[in-house]
Amino acid sequence: MIDFEWYRSFISIYKHRSVSAAAKARILTQPAMSQHLAALEAEIGEPLFIRAPRKMIPTDKGKELYTKIVPLIENLENTTLEMLHSSSGNGRAPVIRIGSPVEYFTIRTLPKIRDLNIRFLSQFGVAGTLLEKLEKDEVDLILTTQKMQQQGIEYQKLEDEVFVAVVPPSYETSAGNDAVEIERWLNKQNWLSYGLELPIIRRYWRDHFKKRPDFQPCHVIPDLRSVLEGIENGLGMSILPTYLVEKSLQENRVKVLFPELTTENTIYVAYKVEQKNNPVLVKVLEALKRKN
Repeated sequence: MIDFEWYRSFISIYKHRSVSAAAKARILTQPAMSQHLAALEAEIGEPLFIRAPRKMIPTDKGKELYTKIVPLIENLENTTLEMLHSSSGNGRAPVIRIGSPVEYFTIRTLPKIRDLNIRFLSQFGVAGTLLEKLEKDEVDLILTTQKMQQQGIEYQKLEDEVFVAVVPPSYETSAGNDAVEIERWLNKQNWLSYGLELPIIRRYWRDHFKKRPDFQPCHVIPDLRSVLEGIENGLGMSILPTYLVEKSLQENRVKVLFPELTTENTIYVAYKVEQKNNPVLVKVLEALKRKN
């Protein structure tokens, strides 16, 4: 009698073209995955893959089986998830685990998800750390500025952040529109940075001056909201996203210099492909893609 798990392992191997990658995605050992495949092939009576170096190539029988069973299994899994989502159960809303940069989550994400009947378990970190959490199934989706090629991970673009030079209201410049003068003036200022390697500031320099910045930050503060607070208190200047500084600009606590010089940073939402039809995840993705 065929075990349902054999089919799930077969589908995972088919999608990843690798037993090891499929085992990682299913959180199983490679021997267990190989046993599932061998048992299914024995039951079918034909090989489902050609074992090539570092790659599993589906046979015609493997392609035929995949085409027939995937819609059936996805429909079964979706039905189960929908029932769990709609079930009154203990009366509590479903949970989804989300990883994100803290500033983006606080200012851009919370207003979009606040009306969802979903409980969020949030974790904060940088792009590399968040991707590791997603791979280990410690979160269900992440918001990230880096799109890394990773088997079994799907990305969707949410929006482009726009960054500008933000300074205390007292700052004045006579640099005009000349790029050389602007860079010379910027190099003389006190800089606040998210990190020693000058993230975003480095890109700003590359975009507009075609080189790397030639200075060290006066203050390193790994929280963009605190960087903004530092600018408001006259500690120096930085390159910040426009969504972060809107209120401070309205209240004249900061101002933007050289508004024509902007830098963009793409925000993506990433999740495991095997979860893309999860109705709770789908609902969150729809909310995240809405324009504020």
